Amino acid sequence: MKNLAEEARSILQEYVDKEHNGVRSRAANALGIANMTLKQWLDGTRVPNLENLSPAFERLGISFSKPAVQEVTRDVCWVNAKIMPAGEHVAPPVAEDYLAAPLVGEVGAGPGYLPQESVESWFLVYKHVPAIMGRRNLIAVEIGKTSTSMLPLLSPGDIVLVDRDDIDVSHAGHIMLVRDPEGAGMVKRVSVQPTPGGKDFSIQFYSDNAATNPPLLYSLREDYGGEISNAIVGRVIWAWSDVRGK
Repeated sequence: MKNLAEEARSILQEYVDKEHNGVRSRAANALGIANMTLKQWLDGTRVPNLENLSPAFERLGISFSKPAVQEVTRDVCWVNAKIMPAGEHVAPPVAEDYLAAPLVGEVGAGPGYLPQESVESWFLVYKHVPAIMGRRNLIAVEIGKTSTSMLPLLSPGDIVLVDRDDIDVSHAGHIMLVRDPEGAGMVKRVSVQPTPGGKDFSIQFYSDNAATNPPLLYSLREDYGGEISNAIVGRVIWAWSDVRGK
């Protein structure tokens, strides 16, 4: 059984071949999408999501419906964790001093971050750390196993803590959890600048390991519908890293 991306690719390819004699640029123009976007969808180098596909498919008289999602509530309780020897004679931790941040998926190697079908784990965060004080809407995500774009700062397998309430991009260079126009999650530095004429903004996602990861440049208006929240999930404020090999 085909998934959404495979079915969409099949429909689009048939449309290009039959209605436009294989001329992709004419098909893209008729569908109201960028030629490069259509090329990447058909090549399989970018995976379209339902939101991106809908406007194009409406022109073809095709509609998709999202499956119903059942709202799930989760109770998080404080457990008596094993105390390390160094803390055997110290008062145990106080639950009110910690926040439980859900580990929700993997980024940097393809689609992934909220929403997920299930929370993979939880990270207890000491809320009196200056970087975390006053923050409440936190998630943890894992850097993909093959993602090296943020080396040497972040390595594959590292866990980063993201504040979803902080999407301020007024200062260039902050490390953010971002989405490409197809919804794939990435951890990148961000720079947002007005375009000449002031009618749009260019969004640049760039990596610390720039030699093998060139910057990604997008249009806020054309690629994200003019909404910065469609591009920025939140700011990375903390990280857990395996330093044994560093």
